[in-house]
This record gives sequence, structure tokens and C-alpha cells, in this order.
Amino acid sequence: MSKKHIYYLSFVLIISLLIFQPLRSEGVKSNVIDSHISSSCTIFTATIGDKVLFGNNEDYKLNNAYRWYVPAQNVSTTYFGDKEIYGAVFFGFDNNDYPDVDTWEQGGMNEYGLCFDANGLPDVQLNLDVGSSYPYTSHALAQVLWDCRDVGDVIAWFQNHKWDGYLGGQFHYADSFGDAVVVSVNATGQWVFTSINSTFLVSTNFNLDDVDHGYYPCSRYDTATQMLGEISTEEDFNVSQCANILYAVHQEGTYATKYSNICDPVNLEFYFNSGDTFSISEKFNLTDKLAETGSYEQKSSFFGVTGVHGGDVLVKTEQIDILFETNTNSTSETAGITLLISILGMSLSVLVYDILRRRKK
Repeated sequence: MSKKHIYYLSFVLIISLLIFQPLRSEGVKSNVIDSHISSSCTIFTATIGDKVLFGNNEDYKLNNAYRWYVPAQNVSTTYFGDKEIYGAVFFGFDNNDYPDVDTWEQGGMNEYGLCFDANGLPDVQLNLDVGSSYPYTSHALAQVLWDCRDVGDVIAWFQNHKWDGYLGGQFHYADSFGDAVVVSVNATGQWVFTSINSTFLVSTNFNLDDVDHGYYPCSRYDTATQMLGEISTEEDFNVSQCANILYAVHQEGTYATKYSNICDPVNLEFYFNSGDTFSISEKFNLTDKLAETGSYEQKSSFFGVTGVHGGDVLVKTEQIDILFETNTNSTSETAGITLLISILGMSLSVLVYDILRRRKK
């Protein structure tokens, strides 16, 4: 190959990479970086007039998301013996061969309208009173929905339960009265409770009590806060508006928004958004779902509890439609790769043709 051909090929490669780079940078619309915690899970509670809505984007690398309905029933617990639990729906993942996340409660709402979800944070050492009344269990977040009716109950629950070791997150709760709180841990390892202001409460991936713990500033937090602050009347405050906010802060790429849910704790309804622009919204009523007793499975144990006297726990499972596939290459990036390959292929063809033409001469 002559120097002319080498120069020509180098020129084509440089131009191709310059064309490809803008396409690639537009591929992941969110700030997905190596640490997924900094770019995942936006939660808010908003209340205007008699309306209360709780919104959440579940951003993670797994597929196979599910809803689990657990009706009120008598169960056997390791923390309180036999007791009756409140009915609830839980959201999470399963069947991904990922034991630290599969079949764990990521969020949910109970029959009294108490909702929750969690934001990921860097681990922090807990330093709580060892004299707390009840022990922590591995499925403590399900236990809160089974035991508590409102935010006041939640605060008392955390103050009276032992937690050991480290905690890598904060918990956002809302109830049917419009009260909301984010439970986090301060620099000394103690629980801190950040309450809702007059209208809304937003949490992402920095500690609301200590912005140095986590990833602050956060563009998703700023966007959600701004959009919620622009809602001034009860007429403008609805599920559709909340879906717009969640779409504005959704994620794509490796840690994409796997499901986006909105809970209405007053009417015990919840919604799941799907479609490329959240154009599809499924509506469910928790009371109706919990009443579907004929569709329950019988499990020997679930979320850390078992049936009483050797019996089973009743659970109903539904799969959630995934919004964005787990994929490090977005559509735009894939298109850029295709374009780059096409340009290189055409260039090589021109080179080969030129070489063969010169040899014939």
C-alpha cells in the first residue's frame, strides 16, 4: 500500500470518528456512569388540596420486574411470633440469577395507603441504640408495610428496631394523609427523618440530611423539584403530570428505568407507565387486587415470614413490562456504529479498486 493510500485511509478514519462521536454522546440521555448509584431512582411525594401522589422510577441493570400482592393474613415471624399483617403490593425483581436483589422488596403500598421506595447511597456505618425493642430482619422494608399505617407509625418503627452493620440507602415513605418522610442516617450513624414541606418532597441519590453523603448536586433532583414547584393548582395536579415528571428524569442505557410507578394512597390506586414516551399507563386498584383470592399461590415462606402452624403464605405474582432494555448501547449509538462501519467499508472498497486499477496499468 502506497503512502497516498495510507494517508487516505487515515483521513477517512479520523472523519468517521468525528462523525461517530456526537452520535455516541447522545446515546445515553442520562448521566449513567460506572457507579449506578449516582444515576438511579428518583422518588417524590406531592400533595395539593385533597390529592396525594407518590412517584418513583426504578433504575437498575436487571430485567424481569414483578408485582407481588400479599393479602392481610396470619403469619409466623421471627421478630414477633404469630401475627396478622396488613395487605400490600410490592414491586421488585426476580428470575435474574441475582440473589442480592431478586425477590426483594424495592417499593410498594399497603392497604392503608402507606407507600415506600428507596434511593441508593454509599454505605454508612449504623450506630443505633442496642436496647431497641425489636430486631432487624432481612426483609425489614416489607415488615414496615405489614406493621404500619402512616408516616407517624414509620418513624416510631425505625426508632424502636435494631439495625446492625452498614446501610447503603435512604427510604422514602408517604401516606394517605399527605404526610411524607425520608429516613436516612447521619454522620454519627443515627436515624434522621426529613419531612415533606407544604407541597412536595423529592429524593434521589444524596442524603437529604447531609448532601456530602451521596451524589450532590443531582440534575434529576433539580428537574423534579422545579417541575413539581410549577404545579400551582389542584386541577393541574394529576397522574399525567406526575408521569411527565418521571419521564423527564428517566434513565436509559445500562441502568435504565425498568419500571415507573405512581401510587395514589388516598384511593389505593397505582399506575405503571410504559412506552418510549410513557404513552401507556396501566391503572390498578389495590383493594380489588387483594380481593382476588382465587389467584393466589401458596408459598412456604415469603419475604421472611411463613404461614402459621406449618401453613403457607398467600402471594399473587404479576410480571411488569420493562420500559427500556438493559443495554449499554442505545439506538443512537448502534446507529453510529453502523454508520462508521459503512463509511470504512466504502473507503476500503475505493482503496482496493484504486490499487487494482493501478496494477492493470
